[in-house]
Amino acid sequence: TRPPAFTPPPAYDSGSSDRLGRNSNIRKKPKMATTEAFTNPDGTAWDPPSRETMEACGNAPVKREFLRPLPPIPSDPKPPASDGTGTDGGTNGGKSKRAQKRDNNAKKVSVEHLCNAFAKGICTFGEKCRFSHDHGAYLLHKQPDLPGPCPFIVAKGKCLHGVMCRFYGTHPDATKRDESNKETNDTDDTDTAVTDAQLMADVLTLRPPTDGMLDEINFFHPNLKVLLRKGKIRFDRSDAVLKQLGVKTKWSYGPHAVVREFGNGIQVEDTGATETTDDPDTSHTNRDPSNPDTTQATGQGDDEGGGKRRKEDGASQGVDVRPRRAEKRTVDFKGKLYLAPLTTVGNLPFRRIAKQFGADITCGEMALCTNLLQGQPSEWALLRRHASEDVFGAQICGGYPDAVSRCAQLIDDEFAQSGGIDFVDINMGCPIDLICNKGAGSMLLQKPSQMELIAKACSPILSCALTLKTRTGYYDNKKVAHEIIPNMKSWGVSAVTLHGRSRQQRYSRLADWKYIGECVSKANALSGGGTGGGNSGTPSAPSFSVIGNGDVYSWHDYNAHCDEAGGAGVATCMIARGALIKPWIFTEIKEQRDWDISSGERLDILKQFASFGLEHWGSDARGVANTRRFLLEWLSFLHRYIPVGLLERTWVGIHERPPTYVGRNDLETLFASTQASDWVKITTMLLGPTEKDFVFRAKHKSNAYATEGAAEKADLYGGDNMQG
Repeated sequence: TRPPAFTPPPAYDSGSSDRLGRNSNIRKKPKMATTEAFTNPDGTAWDPPSRETMEACGNAPVKREFLRPLPPIPSDPKPPASDGTGTDGGTNGGKSKRAQKRDNNAKKVSVEHLCNAFAKGICTFGEKCRFSHDHGAYLLHKQPDLPGPCPFIVAKGKCLHGVMCRFYGTHPDATKRDESNKETNDTDDTDTAVTDAQLMADVLTLRPPTDGMLDEINFFHPNLKVLLRKGKIRFDRSDAVLKQLGVKTKWSYGPHAVVREFGNGIQVEDTGATETTDDPDTSHTNRDPSNPDTTQATGQGDDEGGGKRRKEDGASQGVDVRPRRAEKRTVDFKGKLYLAPLTTVGNLPFRRIAKQFGADITCGEMALCTNLLQGQPSEWALLRRHASEDVFGAQICGGYPDAVSRCAQLIDDEFAQSGGIDFVDINMGCPIDLICNKGAGSMLLQKPSQMELIAKACSPILSCALTLKTRTGYYDNKKVAHEIIPNMKSWGVSAVTLHGRSRQQRYSRLADWKYIGECVSKANALSGGGTGGGNSGTPSAPSFSVIGNGDVYSWHDYNAHCDEAGGAGVATCMIARGALIKPWIFTEIKEQRDWDISSGERLDILKQFASFGLEHWGSDARGVANTRRFLLEWLSFLHRYIPVGLLERTWVGIHERPPTYVGRNDLETLFASTQASDWVKITTMLLGPTEKDFVFRAKHKSNAYATEGAAEKADLYGGDNMQG
């Protein structure tokens, strides 16, 4: 149910801002229009609460002229039928799984779903293909094109999506395709064409890529997936470390298992015997980076130092020396702005937004070790990295040393040694039941010896830095981090991120930064002083750093926690939910100011995310749907931001709830809406209308504003796996 109608105060103009983005009208006193009589849901007269009343109730102190009463309680407690806006409380419109499967199968064979391979001219199934091959019928039922040029045509001169692209009308060959289907297109009536134009009339034009669409790296090749699923990848380095640690494993290899040595080549083994070839030019091969299973004959031989000696006709010979383990790459976290790995919402387009606002270090979403070892492409996609991410890490999660160690070797061989990953982070603080019940995440806090084994099994294998992330303890009344963190340096760990909450606490109540400071002091004392906070006394990167995490929502919070005199003295702060609610927090920290960002600037951020999403997920119907889904997930956090110009005091904490209020214009009020239907309306402005059966329900149900019982329900949907 929407709040009652309102008239925004006319004295504000969110579109006017100075060079630094500050609203130039922030000091103007709003001119209140004729006071409208508002009532409470029970019908009694409503009076705006005072600042003291709101602060006592845990609400952010919004100025009284912008406050509005709570919306009326719906008379019918039962949710209405699905209307495609996601407000019905369900994710499938009330249909059974069998009905959903039947509908999905019907969609696949309908003319609305053209065969993707056929559109690219590479379908080999012919008439047996279960997808449609009718171009003309597809164009008739296809959603209208989005305004603006195709980003792939602008950046690369070619779009692989072809006729399935939502910008197909701007393709050079679009006219030719339309002429070939002229007879089919003649059946269109004028009313339909006018309707399509009306549907797209209010859709904003997205800015085409200006950087030439920089490439992404860390791609997962399908051939590697086959090798993993057939057990044809050997982990000799991992096995040697596990044997040295006394870890017993039952890992079995299939025949013709492949040994991947430091990402430079492969060697085929069959029951312990190495296969060789009589051709000296192909006895030693170099792996093609675009195909991890194929080799290219380059006439190479092994050098005595373990490198590769290249031989070319008429060219001089050189040696590529393999980096020594003592030369392991390190990362200096001191004073760097660190964006947390955020499940679902911390995707690659969002990380690009954070980089534009000043984030120094980014990390991919948490990937499960078992899924990576099984070769699941969706899990390997979480390791993807954009060229703009200059310092990037991969976060993995597992509860057993053998699985985590083998996963670390696989990541090191595929990406780390080629510079695709700068550090590997092991999540030992995830609080959701799905992870803890498997012995991973926060469950490891009850098994410190298991934490030590996992770290020692990974550190010698990685050519990059190893970091850990954990919590204060498993239970509120039993904090153990101060006993574990001082020993982590001896495990080969470069840094640890400590979330100032327990697993039992999840995300309720405030993070305990005083306890984080105690852990920093103990780590400093054991390491000789200064290294816990990243101050080793030398210009080089510290050997061990403690990073704080929890409730960082402004530059005031960041300065207070990094202060070694009166604060926790951490090396830096990992910023999680604060970056989701206001991604410009990185700019605020670097410029030491509170940014009263306008609604127009916030809309530009969403337009930029939509552009990045189409580059990452594609410009076809599926890519637009994925971009819309992840944008909606982000909007479920963005609506909690309260503009600075509406507050009684500049600084507010992340724990202070936003009351029901209106903005300085309609767009600012729309951004503050808690209704999923309004979030869908925002995506419609950027990506066009949704499909008829579209339903959205936010995946993450953070416990910050809920009761303990609500958190239990949220955990059922995997909605509590946030890192902030």
